[in-house]
Amino acid sequence: MHISDGVLDIKIIAGGFTAAAGLTALALKKVKSDDIPRLAVMGAFFFVSSLIHFKVGITSIHLTFIGLMGIILGIPSILAILTGLFFQAVMFQHGGISTLGVNTVIFGLPALLVYGAFLPLAKRWKGRPFCLSLAGGILAGLTILTAAGLILVIIRFSGDEFTGIAFVFSAAHGILALVEGVITFFILRRLLKIKPEMLYAYKAGTLESSG
Repeated sequence: MHISDGVLDIKIIAGGFTAAAGLTALALKKVKSDDIPRLAVMGAFFFVSSLIHFKVGITSIHLTFIGLMGIILGIPSILAILTGLFFQAVMFQHGGISTLGVNTVIFGLPALLVYGAFLPLAKRWKGRPFCLSLAGGILAGLTILTAAGLILVIIRFSGDEFTGIAFVFSAAHGILALVEGVITFFILRRLLKIKPEMLYAYKAGTLESSG
């Protein structure tokens, strides 16, 4: 799901860094000292998950769990995503340095949207862990589709030569959306049972232990 170096127009690259800087500044304002352990764990989880690839037709997809990151970390998820993307680009050439800003927006913006959607659901369904886990799984799947859609739009504005490939690439992420949605459902079911304080909704006071 990363956009590599050499694909995007310079104006798109500059806009990506500007938007990523704004998101990062917002995340830094929201992060607290007790968020650091969760940020470290989820940042490592995001980094390692990118190494798990699946072949789909002429392309391949890899796990991201950006929806789960948004649910667990809230707005500070941007920091974990930015850090993970940087090390993925440097160590494994997933994405690129010039596209770091754009990729941060592609991953980070959907994560924030999921966080915003999950928070009121956590308040409404705090005593219904199955419903809340199911909603989280569905939102996580939609996060992947949103990110894939952003890739299509961004590449389309950079020129026509990569549009066909981007469309095939994005379509393949329908499978990834299903996979991540199911896995996220089971992870949330477990967390709500044994450690609900891992979720940002718990910190925000809209969620309580399900026992």
